[in-house]
Amino acid sequence: MQRRRAAAGQSPDPDEKPPREEPPEALPPPRRRPQAATRRSNTPWFVLLGLILVAPLILPYLLNLLYRDQALPGVRVQGVPVAGLSSAALSAQLAERYGAFLQAPVVFTYAGQTWRPTLTELGARLDAPTIAATALDAGRHGDPFTRLRELYALWREGLDVVPRIVIDQRVLQAYLLSLTPQIERPAQDAALSIAAARVVGTPSTPGVQMLVDATTNDVLLALRDLRPREVSIRTRTLVPTIADEALVTAQARANELLKSSLELRRGEQVWVWKPERLAELLAVTPAAGRLEVRVDDERLTRAVEGLAQLVDTGTAEPRLRFTNGQVRMVEAGKPGWRLEQPQATAQIASLLLHAVSTTRTLSLPVEQLAPRITAASLPTLDIKTLVAEGQSSFSGSAAYRITNIKAGARRMDGVLIAPDEEFAFNRQLGEVDAANGFVEGYAIIGNRTQLEWGGGVCQVSTTVFRAAFWAGLPVTERHAHAFYISWYDRFGLGSAGDGQGLDAAIYTGVADLKVVNDTGHWLLMQTEVDEAAQVLTVRFYGTRPSREVRLEGPSVSNEVAAPSEPVYVDDPSLPLGTVRQSDVARSGRELTVYRVLMQDGVETRRDAFLTRFRAWPNIFVRGTG
Repeated sequence: MQRRRAAAGQSPDPDEKPPREEPPEALPPPRRRPQAATRRSNTPWFVLLGLILVAPLILPYLLNLLYRDQALPGVRVQGVPVAGLSSAALSAQLAERYGAFLQAPVVFTYAGQTWRPTLTELGARLDAPTIAATALDAGRHGDPFTRLRELYALWREGLDVVPRIVIDQRVLQAYLLSLTPQIERPAQDAALSIAAARVVGTPSTPGVQMLVDATTNDVLLALRDLRPREVSIRTRTLVPTIADEALVTAQARANELLKSSLELRRGEQVWVWKPERLAELLAVTPAAGRLEVRVDDERLTRAVEGLAQLVDTGTAEPRLRFTNGQVRMVEAGKPGWRLEQPQATAQIASLLLHAVSTTRTLSLPVEQLAPRITAASLPTLDIKTLVAEGQSSFSGSAAYRITNIKAGARRMDGVLIAPDEEFAFNRQLGEVDAANGFVEGYAIIGNRTQLEWGGGVCQVSTTVFRAAFWAGLPVTERHAHAFYISWYDRFGLGSAGDGQGLDAAIYTGVADLKVVNDTGHWLLMQTEVDEAAQVLTVRFYGTRPSREVRLEGPSVSNEVAAPSEPVYVDDPSLPLGTVRQSDVARSGRELTVYRVLMQDGVETRRDAFLTRFRAWPNIFVRGTG
């Protein structure tokens, strides 16, 4: 109180006692200024707090310095820790770890077969650089807070990098498709073959088809594990269209049709087709899940055409001779007959499909032929001049061959061909037998000698063909010889000289020579056999058309070397020990001769005649008699 008063300028109260003085040690210590004391006591805490806040933000960068170019702790590749590994070390580890997988990622299996493609062959690759980059980039993305979160995640859960396989499915499917020839097979339908009166059945077999898409999916799943895996190739069974039940039915039907022969009659003449022959005329075709036994139309047509060569009597017209510009009759015409081939074909086809146990008989439909030309009508034929001729040499031919050439030439001599008529050589030739003047002789067939009726008749057909060639007549059927025959070189190209490419082979019932008389007038065919010069000539007389025939070629192509080994052919007609060369080795080749028809200097038609000669060896005939 006294202090307050004194301080206020008042006098102290005399009655008041002076205050008791406290001992010095009891006095409170003097106080510091509040602001200064707070600043001195809080500064270390601010520093510590700052360090606590900043340190986590610096930690990612400190770890980055500590694990520079290395994977951080907590990083794994497919479950394997890779902390502390550099990119190069990680790539090396991956190569070692997945080496077996890279060499043989999958093993394909099917029916005991195995295939071990590489990863590259499958169109796949292990993306090691991306794996290494992903492992090293973990915890090193973005701002400090992002990195801190990633480090926390690495510390708490870790990061498992899944290796990446890059696959080109086009390459994978191409590889799988390359396996299909070894896996796939078509379904085999039940089949039936008929030959030589034997009916042979072949049971059906299921097929296999590879399922490429399904197998591709299995491969993609297998590659995910990065471990060698076995993959079974997916397939499906292909069911045959024709089952064995259809085979059994067709086999029974065919056997019934071949139980009996077929007898063909024309008057007193009879031709018998035995089951062996009938079997050649039947065919088996699939139809709506079954096997149909039917007649082969093409084969039957050819068979009936061959039959016509035996049935037909040739021309019914008189035989003529053109000499000194005049036509005279040397043999009167006589009635004949001609097989009506379309009707005969239809009737035989119906009979073939009629199953009976006894012989089936058919009276052949024939057309009666009567001569149209008489001695009085000869001037109306307009046979005025030589139209064309063909020649061939038979020099060096054996006696039997010359006999057959003369017999064949007689069958063609003096024959008339009507305007627009198709002349068939075999029809006019008739049966090649003793009745028509032919003999048996030795011929080379299949590189061996055997007896053959009419050997040498092709000399006649070749010469007729050459005459038709130079006359410009349309040739509707012609067959070249399969082998080179030296006889046909002489006069081979007519006025162009000797050469190959204009020959014509015939065989009764199989191969024919046919030409059409398109001159608008009758043609007379006349033959001449010069035995002294050994030359056969065939001439066509009539009214010469106003056209010119030119020859181009022959052009040679596709040559094949001749066989180097000679062939020896035994001939019992020659004395034992006799050896002579009958053929000189020739290369195989194709020859094309063009016939060009000109009218008033303008080309009106061009015909190509192709000949294919097989390679031919040196052939020696060896006597065994």
